[in-house]
Formats: sequence, structure tokens, C-alpha cells
Amino acid sequence: MPLAPKEAVARPAGWKDWKWQQRHAVRTAGAIKEYFPGCPPEVLREIDAHASTRRFQVTPYYLSLIRTDGDRLRPLEDDPLWRQVCPSAPERADPYGYDGESENWELDEEMVTPVAQHKYGNRVIIRYSNICHAYCQFCYEALRTLERNSSKPSFERRHWLQTLDYLADHAEVEEVILSGGEPFMHSDEQLAGVLADLREVRPELIVRIHTRSLTFNPFRVTETLAQTLRAHEVQALGLHITHPNEITPAFVEALRRLQSAVPIVFSNVPLLRGVNACPETMRELSMSLYRLGVHAGYLYHFMPRSPKSELFWVPVDEGRRIVRSMKRHVSNPAVPEYVLPHPTGKYTVPLHDADEHPRHEQDSDGVRLLGFVNWRGEHVTYPDPE
Repeated sequence: MPLAPKEAVARPAGWKDWKWQQRHAVRTAGAIKEYFPGCPPEVLREIDAHASTRRFQVTPYYLSLIRTDGDRLRPLEDDPLWRQVCPSAPERADPYGYDGESENWELDEEMVTPVAQHKYGNRVIIRYSNICHAYCQFCYEALRTLERNSSKPSFERRHWLQTLDYLADHAEVEEVILSGGEPFMHSDEQLAGVLADLREVRPELIVRIHTRSLTFNPFRVTETLAQTLRAHEVQALGLHITHPNEITPAFVEALRRLQSAVPIVFSNVPLLRGVNACPETMRELSMSLYRLGVHAGYLYHFMPRSPKSELFWVPVDEGRRIVRSMKRHVSNPAVPEYVLPHPTGKYTVPLHDADEHPRHEQDSDGVRLLGFVNWRGEHVTYPDPE
């Protein structure tokens, strides 16, 4: 197995300090060349071109997980982690491609404050941060996170006070979701303040947080952070993860801290060609998370107006086949719900083909039966008298 360039050498003294990771994150083509001396010139040019208008940043920790050639000088082009963070050729002209302005998810009428979106009846999502530990080139919130000159408002005190007023006036809201960007880019003190505000205004609210810290910078999950989440009774935490190679000892250590503080930890996985869009990879990822006690959440189909659609796009039928290959072959709590994140709301994709939908028929005695195709692909019947 090819090794990452620094996998076999001693780590710097500050390696396990999350702030050290952020200070030493790679942000330029020159820094990538220092880390990967054999990185092809055309890739470095793409990084330079990308970084002129969009954010580019990768933590040393994540770079250390990227597989390289035998000399540890060049990242493998098809490495699933490298594909996620390395800028590739500019997007092709496509009416449903990323154009830097078209929305996928945040409809104007749903933004009840500059940082709060009320799409579904009983919950509100708070855009708590516009920045991240590192930047996914396929980001579903690219208008907020990737664009250097984003038109999206940042989280400010005045926006937060408006949001608290809205929550106080809308009793139908039962849950608040802190998302971003990356919520854990804030300090423990800042996070504690926001959670305390929520508890003061609506003590009964369910609080959920979404994060990719565990894959990009697991050292962010300190004991102090865990104590903060525990003290303010955060009920659920969604982990963004894409590939089994992101599950490392550091990931597991951070996960155990979170599980000691938060009752429900679940996964959210984007479906990406060249990263995880195959049954074997999804099975390994899902079972590895299940083994660690992480509930399966959503498998997100690729949003149309997201960067690099030509690189990561997967046909819906392919996604269906992947999830179907897991049903009954993989422990059910490990199988995610396959959804299309449509602007009007998530749509759960039916797993069966039209000719496999349950249909009524009769047996030789005239008893009504329900006929369907089982998990083995066999046509079977089940008594269903009227």
C-alpha cells in the first residue's frame, strides 16, 4: 500500500493541537509542492488558478492520509481523499453546473434571518460559520464556503439576536441545527455562549450540530469541547464523512469523546464518483461506522449546482443500485437513507424498479396475494386478503 509522505516519520510537536493544524494548513500551490515535491505542474497551476477566486486549504493531518507513489513525492491521482481537496480543471459550461451564484438549497423565503433557514416545519438550521478546517471541492454550500467574495452573510451578533427572537416567537420549532461551514471553527467559549443563549430562550429545544472536524482535524474534539456539548445538553451530532480511509485512530479517539457527551451520533455521506460510488466502498464505510456505534443517516446524491459535477456526479440509478446492494446484505442500522437534496426538500429515492413494485394477484383458491421481488431478486407472494 502506497504511503502518505509523512506517514512514517515523527510528527511535529504541535501535531495534535487543532490550532497548530489550522495554522499550518496548506493554502497555496507552493505549499503543496513542498509537501508533495513530485506533484505535477499542471495540478499546481490548477491550484493557483483556483486559489485566486476560491478558498483552498488542507490540514497537514488530512494530507498525511493521502496515498502517494512509492517515493512519497506525488499524490496518487485516483486517491479518494486527494480527489476531494485537490482543485481540478475549471467547470465545464453546463446549465445545471456550478456558476457561483445559483442556489441549490437556501430559498429566499426560507431565510427567516440572515443566518437562519426554516425549510421544514419543526426545525431551523443556523449557518453558524462560513469557513471550514479544509475545503471540499464538491462543497454543497460552495456559495458560502468556497467563494472568497461570498455574498452570504457571516454569523454576527445582530443576526444571532434576530434568530433568538424568531425562535422565541415560533413554538412550532422543536430543533435547532448548527451547521455551516464548520461550527467547530468557533472556540469552545464562543460555542458555549451560543448554546447557552439557546437554552435560555428555549430550554426544551433539541440541539443538533453538523461537523466534518473528525475527518479534517479530529484534534479539534478536545475534552473541553466534549464538556461544553455535555453541559448544554446537545442531543445529536452529524458526522460528515466520505471514505473508510478517513477512519483513523485519531478519528476514533475524537468520536469516543463525542459519544461520551452526545447521545446520538450519526453519519451523513455525499455520494461521489471516484470516492465512494461503489458497493464495496460503501459497505466498508457503513459497517466500519456501525461497528463504532455511529448510526447511518443520509447518503446524499450530488447536488446539481455544486462544483466539479463532471468529476463527482453519479447517476441516480447507480446510487439506487449501491444502496440496494446493501439492503439485507448489510446490517440494517448501517444502511443509509438515499436522498436527493432538492430545493423544496429532501426526497427519499425508491430502491425498487417500476416492475418490482408490489402488485396484487390471486392464488388458485382466489385468495388475494401481494407479489413482490425479495432481496434475492426472487418473485414471491404474501397473503393479503381484503
